[in-house]
Amino acid sequence: MNIEDLISLVTQHTGLKTREQDKDTFKEKIWLRLKELKLNLLADYYQLLAAFNSKSEEEWEKLFLLLTNTESYFFRDQGQFNLLRNPIIPEIIERQQNSKSIRICSAGCSTGEEPYSLAILLKELIGDLAQWNLQIWGIDINQEALLKARKGIYSAWSFRSVDEEIQRRYFREIKNQYHLESSIKQMVKFHQVNLVKDLLPQPQLDLKDFDLIICRNVFIYFDTQAVSNVLDKFYHSLQPLGYLLTGHAELYGQNLSRFEAKLFPDSIIYQRQRETQSHNFSPTFSQKENLNQSLVTINNELKIENYAQKGLETKKTQPAKKTDPIKTNYQLPENDEHLMEEAAKLVQEKAYDLAINKLNQVLKKQPRNFHAYYLMAQIYANRGKYQKASEYCQKALAINSFAVKPHYLLAQMAEETGDLEAAKQAFKKIIYLEHNSLAAYLALSNIYQQEGEEKRSKKMLFTALNILRQLPPSTKIPEQGNLTAAELISKLENV
Repeated sequence: MNIEDLISLVTQHTGLKTREQDKDTFKEKIWLRLKELKLNLLADYYQLLAAFNSKSEEEWEKLFLLLTNTESYFFRDQGQFNLLRNPIIPEIIERQQNSKSIRICSAGCSTGEEPYSLAILLKELIGDLAQWNLQIWGIDINQEALLKARKGIYSAWSFRSVDEEIQRRYFREIKNQYHLESSIKQMVKFHQVNLVKDLLPQPQLDLKDFDLIICRNVFIYFDTQAVSNVLDKFYHSLQPLGYLLTGHAELYGQNLSRFEAKLFPDSIIYQRQRETQSHNFSPTFSQKENLNQSLVTINNELKIENYAQKGLETKKTQPAKKTDPIKTNYQLPENDEHLMEEAAKLVQEKAYDLAINKLNQVLKKQPRNFHAYYLMAQIYANRGKYQKASEYCQKALAINSFAVKPHYLLAQMAEETGDLEAAKQAFKKIIYLEHNSLAAYLALSNIYQQEGEEKRSKKMLFTALNILRQLPPSTKIPEQGNLTAAELISKLENV
């Protein structure tokens, strides 16, 4: 029994990912729980969690509190609430004029500030609530947070971005605590839900047919597969034309083909499309899909390229000319190619040690195999071992200095660690190698915007628009929710 076994159990049960650089902190928190429970062995704690009885569930809640940040506040992210205020919720109101019914879910609602903010917003926009059936659900895994949410009592810190008039209108101050008006409290129901393990939709709890699901600052804690599974649940829990709003950049690299991405100045929001054929809407735990895109995407969760499914690039390229000193595009021997495909499959299954063993066999025979070094880099990046991943990127680039993908991986890791300067340099190298790299220009625009460099940000955006204008209007851009070039141009022009 080691800490890796416990990390795996936590991921299976909650979807929470633990990056390599976070393992020491994870260990410290686990030992705090062992001390509190007077347990001496890690194996005993593992057995407690794996029992899945009442004591186990109680411990899961306490552990989840330690591993995540439950802090929230009213009207968090004014930009996204501006988007909801106009045009999203008015559009939903218009669409529901006949039924006079609106259903909203705040997933990962913590202590209730978000669903109550939505209730206040609805009251401000509709005015006369008597004619409407407005239902808002707050769901969270944390029972302690939900108990606080149901009370509707908050400190001044929960209002740090709230207009004073809103605070005066909907709260009463009693002994430095702010009590929410009962009419707003009655608009929201709370349920304990584990997004990863529990069924969604849940008809018995009326968790279904939502016009809007908001799930912000939740997916940042989840591993890629958990995000994919929860997205599938959300899709089936939305009405056709219902909206999904997530935190910024939380869905990069996910398959969003069933949603239409709508880009606004304040945020991207995803709309479920009408059905073109019959589907099974029964609740589901997961729906496995191929999340690998044919184009490189820039995302916070570092992806593994699916060699086994799409085939090695070397099969589609011609051998290098004799005058070319960079001999990377050769035909692999059949047995080595088979090892590469096996390695890729093992990576998909997250059997990283076995994959590394296969790749080392390839590299022993082919010490200048670009693809093996690049896949090694991706494995270590997914493990959070960024220094090791960077070393393998450099080895790949030593073989082929004109390759773009290692630079993308280096950029992703730099963004993941908050090193925006290194990320900028990597994206600039990509642009040097591929002058029409749409993803790199958009990424640079975003970084400059974060740094307050508005002129540079707009310059990158302008170049991205020029690239899009050179494409056929109907060309779909996978890394932008399958928007067509024409649609993306239209939306970027309004940024």
